Amino acid sequence: MKKLFLSGLLCCLLLAADFSPPSWRYRRLLALTAPAPIAEFSVDAALYRDSAANLDDLRILRDDAETPYVILTLAGVRQIIAPPVAMVNKAWAPGVGVQAVLDLKRRVEHNRLLISTPLHNYKENVKVETSDDAHNWAVVQSAGLIFDVARPDRTVSETTVTYPMSTRRYIRLTVPGWTDPANLTSVSVAAFQETGATRNQIAALSPAVHENPVAQTTDLTLDLGFAGQPYDRIDFAVDPGLFSRSVEITNSNDLQHWYSTAGGAIFRTADEEQLSVEITERTERYLKVTVFNGDSAPLPFGKITLSGIRRVVRFSTARTGTYRVYIGNPSARQPSYDFARVIPASTVPAAAQLGPVETNPAFRMPERPWTDRNPWLLNGTLAAAVVAMALVTLRMLRKMA
Repeated sequence: MKKLFLSGLLCCLLLAADFSPPSWRYRRLLALTAPAPIAEFSVDAALYRDSAANLDDLRILRDDAETPYVILTLAGVRQIIAPPVAMVNKAWAPGVGVQAVLDLKRRVEHNRLLISTPLHNYKENVKVETSDDAHNWAVVQSAGLIFDVARPDRTVSETTVTYPMSTRRYIRLTVPGWTDPANLTSVSVAAFQETGATRNQIAALSPAVHENPVAQTTDLTLDLGFAGQPYDRIDFAVDPGLFSRSVEITNSNDLQHWYSTAGGAIFRTADEEQLSVEITERTERYLKVTVFNGDSAPLPFGKITLSGIRRVVRFSTARTGTYRVYIGNPSARQPSYDFARVIPASTVPAAAQLGPVETNPAFRMPERPWTDRNPWLLNGTLAAAVVAMALVTLRMLRKMA
C-alpha cells in the first residue's frame, strides 16, 4: 500500500511538472544571432510585467519541447571587511563638538563608519579625517549626515557615514552639534567594495509632489506602471543650491498600505554632493520618498531615476529548432533543471533576441468552479437548510409543549 501511494504521488508530481500550453498566457519568439551550444538574453521590462509568478512561470520551448535554463543575477562581487578598531580618545571641545580618534593599529582599507548613539530624534553632520601619525589630518568627509526620525508608526534612521577608500591608520570623527561625549557610544569601521555589477535603468519619472507644511515634509510618489520589476537604487535630480536632507523610502502595491524600506540622506555642499540612495531590492509598483525639510524650504526636484541589477536567462541551444519563451501562469512553480550545475563555467554564450509579446494561441482562461458559475445553487441549499432546521425546531417545541 505504501509503495502504491508513493508511486501515485510521484506520478502526480511528474504531471504537475509538465508544461501545458493552455495555462500560459503569453509567448515570445527567441532569435539566435549565432550558432552556439548555449545562448542568453536579458530579462526586459515586458517579461517582468507579463510574468504572473515572479519569473517562476518562465519556460523556454524548442519545437514544443521544454528547454532547461538558468537565471543569473549580474550583481558582481560585494565585499565588506570590518577590521578591529579601538577608540583612543573621546571628548567634547567648545567650538568643535564631540570628537573621537579611532586607531586601526595598522594600515588597512576602510571607507565606512557605523556610529552607535542612544539618542532619538536628531539630525547631525559628521566630519571625518584620516591620518598616518595622529598629528597631521586630512579631511575625507566634511558633511556626512546621520539622523533619527521617530514617527507615530515607525522610526527612520541612518547612522552610516561613507567616504573615499583610505588605508591610513587613524580616523578622527567630529559631530559639531553634540556637547556630551556620552552621545557617542561606539564606532565600527568597515571597508565596502562592489565590483563587476551590471545595472539597468528601470525608469526615469517625474514624481507626484505633495507638501505637508505641518509635518514639514515633501512626499514624492512614483508609479512604475506594474509590480515585479526589481530596483535597488534611487537617483535624484535637484535644482542648483546647497542642502542636506534626510529621506525615508516606502513602497506599496495599492497606494493604501505602505511599507518602510530604507532611510538615507541626500545633500549638496560646497565640496561634494550625494544624490542617490541605495535600498534593499524591491518590486512594488509604487514608491514614495518622504523628504524631511525641517524649517528649510522644500527642494525643487526633477526626475527620479530607478535602477536595478540586470538579470540574464542562459539556456541550452545544442539542438536546432524554433525557440520561444512562455510566461504568464500564476499557478506555475519554479522549475528545477540540472542545467545550472552542469553548464561549463568557461562557456561564452551567444546573444539571443526576444521578439514582441504575443498572446499564446493555445491559452485558455481557467474555467471558474461550477458552484461559482451557479451561485443560486449554494444560496438555494442554504435557504433549504434554514427552512428544514426551522421545521425541526418547531416540531420539537410542539412535542415539548
